[in-house]
Amino acid sequence: MKVLVLGVGAVGTVSALRFARRPIFRQVVIADAVPGRAQALAARIDDPRVRAITLDASREGLLVQAIRETGTTLVLNAALPATNVIVMRACLEAGVDYIDLASGGTEADGIPKLEDQFALDTAYRSRGRLALLGMGADPGTSNVYAAHIAKHLLEEVTAFHVRDGDNSVCEGPGGMVAAFSPWVFIDECLCPATVYRDGKFGYAEPLSGAERFDFPEIGKLNCFHVDHEETTTLPRFFGAVRNADFKFTLGEEAVATLRVLHQLGLSRKSAITVDGQEIVPRNLVVALMPKPVDLAGKLHGRSCVGTLGKGYQNDELKAFYVYSIAAHEQAYAEMGVQATAYQTGIPPVVAAELIAEGEWRGAGVMSPEQFDPDPFLDRLPAAGMPWQVRQMPVERPAKDRLRILAA
Repeated sequence: MKVLVLGVGAVGTVSALRFARRPIFRQVVIADAVPGRAQALAARIDDPRVRAITLDASREGLLVQAIRETGTTLVLNAALPATNVIVMRACLEAGVDYIDLASGGTEADGIPKLEDQFALDTAYRSRGRLALLGMGADPGTSNVYAAHIAKHLLEEVTAFHVRDGDNSVCEGPGGMVAAFSPWVFIDECLCPATVYRDGKFGYAEPLSGAERFDFPEIGKLNCFHVDHEETTTLPRFFGAVRNADFKFTLGEEAVATLRVLHQLGLSRKSAITVDGQEIVPRNLVVALMPKPVDLAGKLHGRSCVGTLGKGYQNDELKAFYVYSIAAHEQAYAEMGVQATAYQTGIPPVVAAELIAEGEWRGAGVMSPEQFDPDPFLDRLPAAGMPWQVRQMPVERPAKDRLRILAA
């Protein structure tokens, strides 16, 4: 298999480094829109199978040309989710498989959404190609953990609750930081969060649903509703599920900062005029925040990604949390990145290997939970992400903690 990695930020760097370690990938082309960035990573890897090009993921025609000229058979899109549909169309035109890490967009912002990607299912099926969506940490391993719960731990799953925790502290003067794309971080936190409650979809108010979740090896942390893909896909592919949501850890300072950004309009994605110059407020905020790649070596603590499944086993109501933990210090020592990038960049490489070997097969647009979880989870520890299962106390959600804005 010959792969093309689009985008070599922190996550793309991890994926490129992992691809280069696996002999099954006969060629690894790494690409970035910033001149010299991909070339610097290729020099660091120093492997004859690895080459670098300068390429903008938003230029569909150039993408098709690059895919064909390099003989690529699979593209990993590690650029911003706003480019997903563009890259998917380029892969269709070139006749290759596709993997991405996350989706994005809302009805109002004009950025392609998850449903826009699934709308290409018929086209991918007709070409006999596979597009695997959201194959990072969460979404990604979180979806696979859900499939493991449904296959091995519970006879009937009634609820999935993805919980993402991080107890890290950052060296420096302080202020809000994001361990993944700051633009996406602000978007996920401040747009209404999709929830699935009692068999119906709705939207929870941003930064609502405060919950104290007990993360293994980390402890109890405050989590809040965040808009995420799993809440949409898990109910779609597990018909008995009646409730699903996603929450991740936000500290008091981050919550306060996000609320101020929203109140002042600094999270806006449309341009405003300041002293005769057009400025997009969110782009300004993002430009002032540290880049995730620059957080490497400055974060101390651990990140936990997991899925809590509730349901019945032998007519008894039970709950299991399947999770993996990564330490920021270990991720930096091994790959020069922080833990979130580490946890996000490894899973698509494992998935690509399974596709290359025919363990995961399919045509069309698919989500990770549609595949057999066993071969993926069998390989995940050796890839650097050991995972575990913890039986949890069965607690029924307090429904008064959730406000539905619209159905």
